[in-house]
Amino acid sequence: MNTAGKVMVGVLAGAAVGLLTGVLIAPDSGKKTREKLIGKSKDLRNKVTDSLDEVKMAYNRKVEAFADQSKAGVESIKNGLKV
Repeated sequence: MNTAGKVMVGVLAGAAVGLLTGVLIAPDSGKKTREKLIGKSKDLRNKVTDSLDEVKMAYNRKVEAFADQSKAGVESIKNGLKV
């Protein structure tokens, strides 16, 4: 996992812990607290999904760039061997 991925995981984990702590400390009834937890967990799930989608897109861009560079290198070698 690259540095950006590690940072993203750390930020998401910190957000989850902070969110859970804040909700559990809040002076609401059990039912309200559960409703808040459900709502916040859905929000967090959406954020994680969005972040994973961004990571997937970045990964795919890197793979495509590497493939393009590899193809260009192979073509360069082919052209160099033609005498």
